[in-house]
Amino acid sequence: MAQDRRIVKTKAAIREAFFSIMKENSSAKITVTEIANRANIDRKTFYLHYDSPEALMDEFYKGLIHDFLLILEKSDFFDRSFDVLALFQSLNVLVQRDIELYRHIANMPSYAFFWEEIKNIIKSVAIETMSDGVDMPKDELELYAEFYVAGIIASYLIWLRNEVSLTEAKVVNILSTATFYGFQKLLPQK
Repeated sequence: MAQDRRIVKTKAAIREAFFSIMKENSSAKITVTEIANRANIDRKTFYLHYDSPEALMDEFYKGLIHDFLLILEKSDFFDRSFDVLALFQSLNVLVQRDIELYRHIANMPSYAFFWEEIKNIIKSVAIETMSDGVDMPKDELELYAEFYVAGIIASYLIWLRNEVSLTEAKVVNILSTATFYGFQKLLPQK
């Protein structure tokens, strides 16, 4: 069922206003009044579409998670063994839509739950793809997956926050190598 174009346009204006304020503002708290003023609507119009700024953010996150899963599916990520390169390429397709916004989200502790959700999705995919190929109790596999995926996401966030001056390709290469070889790659060869 198609939504009324006015509703679609108003919601788009609200989202655009919210995210433009978010990019400018280092505070985690954005008010309905700020959003309404920026979107050139009244507060009650905002409340016709969203209960709160948090509800708007929740809709955004759910949409991102959905988009991320579609990107992973499109790259056949679910049809092969855990591929860090494909994972990063998928994350980058998502993030490149508005890198400035994602860099901002990466720097805001109040949005950590978004990255936690991404981590949990990737972890469940890793467990699912690896469970048939390894002879290991589920609890052990869970711990391995948590270790690797948490490290991958933490490293990705370091790159997003511009805490390292490496190219995206270099970060992907390092993390792919680290995931496959662990510290063995760093140790002197005998």
